[in-house]
Amino acid sequence: MKKIRLVKTIILAFLMLLIGTAGIPDAYAVDVSVSLPTFDVTMNGIEINNEYRQYPFIVYKDITYFPMTYSDSRFLGIKTKWNDVTGLEVDCDSEADGTYDTYATEKKNVSRYTASIPAFKIRVNGKTIENSKEKYPLLQFRNVTYFPLTWKFAVDEFGWDYRFNAKSGLTIKNPKYEGPQIKEAVLPLAVRDGGSFIGDFTVAGSLFYYEGDNGIIYQAPIDNPSDRKSVYELPLWTYGSSYVYPKLDTIDEKVIMTYHQGGASMGSDFRIILKEDGTSEDYSYGYLSRKEFGEYTVNVSQSVPPSQNNLSVKKAGEQEFTQVGDHNYIYGWTWKKTEVSEGGGPSNDFFLIEDNLYILAYYKPREEFGTTGIHKVNIHTGETTRLCDQSAVKFIMCGDFIYFMDEEGFLYKMPVDGNSAEKLSDKAASDFTVLNHTVYYVSRYDDGLELFRLGLEGSLNPGGVVKSLTAQEGYVVCTFEDNSSSPYKMMVFGSNGKTLYRMSQAVTKVVVQKDRIFYYKK
Repeated sequence: MKKIRLVKTIILAFLMLLIGTAGIPDAYAVDVSVSLPTFDVTMNGIEINNEYRQYPFIVYKDITYFPMTYSDSRFLGIKTKWNDVTGLEVDCDSEADGTYDTYATEKKNVSRYTASIPAFKIRVNGKTIENSKEKYPLLQFRNVTYFPLTWKFAVDEFGWDYRFNAKSGLTIKNPKYEGPQIKEAVLPLAVRDGGSFIGDFTVAGSLFYYEGDNGIIYQAPIDNPSDRKSVYELPLWTYGSSYVYPKLDTIDEKVIMTYHQGGASMGSDFRIILKEDGTSEDYSYGYLSRKEFGEYTVNVSQSVPPSQNNLSVKKAGEQEFTQVGDHNYIYGWTWKKTEVSEGGGPSNDFFLIEDNLYILAYYKPREEFGTTGIHKVNIHTGETTRLCDQSAVKFIMCGDFIYFMDEEGFLYKMPVDGNSAEKLSDKAASDFTVLNHTVYYVSRYDDGLELFRLGLEGSLNPGGVVKSLTAQEGYVVCTFEDNSSSPYKMMVFGSNGKTLYRMSQAVTKVVVQKDRIFYYKK
């Protein structure tokens, strides 16, 4: 009986201890109610999707709170350090890498949550913060510390520029940030073929151009996409009841729409210029590649099968194109002749520098085996010179050098004058691009089609199967297949080689224009 009384006494004392502890009015242990912002939030020009963000911005006592994640902190130029003894230390960091991570999640956030007030020590730029005495204390939410965006912290301590108005919401910017603005293109694009085809879009100036439903190409202001107007009606495809499939690009500030009409051999490619005033102009038709270089326009005929004498040039003010080059060559093709076959495909790689056109070409009359090479063609004399012995299937000009990939996938570099070519790697590639002499490449199929950069070990996004790799207006943009096992589905790199942006959600297209990056995700 005494044992039973003793056990009861111990249990009662324990319960009283619990009740007593819970009843202490300790500010550090008190939970607080927070909500998600009802206004837009933009950080360094990037719109924050709080609805589907693992660490969203939150609001407490009508003050917006910023999540001090690793990526968010460095993106705004601050660094954090934590240990059990000194607690949290926050300092301005002039060497912050500027990489942004969306922290995207598939689960939609609700409007209200519970956060807590942390009990650990806090120092900001060497100053101790007495959190219990702060009108707007630091909070902890989802195991991440949140800072109030008050003038005291945002401006005085971190040096940010932050503003709020009813139209644009809250904008926060680190003055040291020099990266692009990144914006999701929220557009009602056409969805066809059971969802396997998504309409295309592009950006020119302050306007979107995109394919909507029922074969209509729309133009709409970037700041107000709902204020759209029809600028073109697509024709029905010759062999079906659906509309043709347009591709939209902005080239030298011109919006060019391309679509194919008819069959593979008897059909034709049509290119239309869509103008800002809502009108359109026929640009070209047929199987050809056309580019403008200042006062010269270069045409490369790419009809099937390819024929010689397929290169022509027109100077501004002239009415007709004039054939140029050596009539024994086929230009603008990756061509190869072996013991058992002969064939290839069209190439859009050609560049005009002063009087010389750099282009892929193949000497057709030869009887022996041969491959396509990079050639220099004088547009006035027609003199055609092969620059090196190596084959080439793709090349890019960067400054005074040419970077190219041979038919086996090996990458090379050579001066624009040609002669010797330097092999850059013993690892074969399936695609590549160059920005400021930094080479990014995609491994071959049997190596996983992953993204690499010359000079660095290992994949830049392990497990990511590359869908597209492009260099656009001073940035390299890479997208990855939806089913990739990689943590990211889109990455953006700057001219200095640094990663500027990483996104974990799949996108269908990315457009870069004048330090603005627009993406469309499913």
